[in-house]
Amino acid sequence: MAVACVITPVFNVVTSEASARSAVQGLVDAVLITLLAGGYLVFLRDGWARPWFRKMSFRADLAMSSSLLLVVFLVGRGLGQVVTTLEPGRFVRSLTEHHLVYALPFFAILAVGVQFVVQINRMIGANVLRYFVAGVYHRPKAEGRIFLFLDLEGSTQLAERLGSAQYFELLRRCVDDLTEPVLDTEGEIYQYAGDEVVVTWRFEDGLRASNCVRCFFEVREAIGRCSARYGRDFAAVPRFRGGLHGGTVTAGEIGDLRKQIVFVGDILNTAARLEEYAKRMGLDLVVSQAILDRIKLPSSLGVARCGELELRGKDAHVIAYSLRDLSDGVPVGAPPSS
Repeated sequence: MAVACVITPVFNVVTSEASARSAVQGLVDAVLITLLAGGYLVFLRDGWARPWFRKMSFRADLAMSSSLLLVVFLVGRGLGQVVTTLEPGRFVRSLTEHHLVYALPFFAILAVGVQFVVQINRMIGANVLRYFVAGVYHRPKAEGRIFLFLDLEGSTQLAERLGSAQYFELLRRCVDDLTEPVLDTEGEIYQYAGDEVVVTWRFEDGLRASNCVRCFFEVREAIGRCSARYGRDFAAVPRFRGGLHGGTVTAGEIGDLRKQIVFVGDILNTAARLEEYAKRMGLDLVVSQAILDRIKLPSSLGVARCGELELRGKDAHVIAYSLRDLSDGVPVGAPPSS
């Protein structure tokens, strides 16, 4: 909003008239447009209309979202004139006045620019564009991170039964459904690897309100709410198993033709091995003691000690625990019935 409140008054003064009244009009327009545009992006574009938008291609989404945002800009501009003049009729006249010769191209470029940045941010990952622009990881640095490895249960059998095209659609739908739980628990999608999804948090974000643990069970709930649709379309309801661990990793930018922010360290290997253990033992979520000791679990979850695990590729044993939602009626630490 601060940027808009600087740019819009200057734009009005340059393209309309050099007066305080024109600058004030630009300031009022900027405030209203920013509020309306923010409301559109949060409650419509990324709110109830998100499932509809995410079915679109990049180009179609960019065109549709930019057009809607341009309408929001024009509405905000019209309301701004109503506010400063207290004349409701100014709203309609604002859509036909000569100043639109300058304002319309300005708003159109701004709308496309905003939506392009939003789309790129979605393509490379939430917050990743900000990391690149701010140079957060331009030089490698040590950072405390928590990683949750999610693996689709029975993926091989599903792929064989459904075929590659329908199996891909199943994966895409799963990823769409787990997006909200990840955002709600302040997580970031680190990577997709076939039927595996890796979610990460900064230590303070993951530990706060047990976000890193809640994420797993909220993903389960989100997919469970859509069980009827999965059953109808795929004759199966997907389930994920998980491994959770955290500690210090080295983070930095890597690549030239294709830049990525990469996390390197034994922490990721351990989290992956815990997920493998959960899969092998038929458990829901396996969490290292290093994480479990630092969070307060919701009362709805039960804990069972797995012991000191000898994980593949690691010399030292890892103390881990199995977590399960008590409402599912299965004893803690026991694998679910098939």
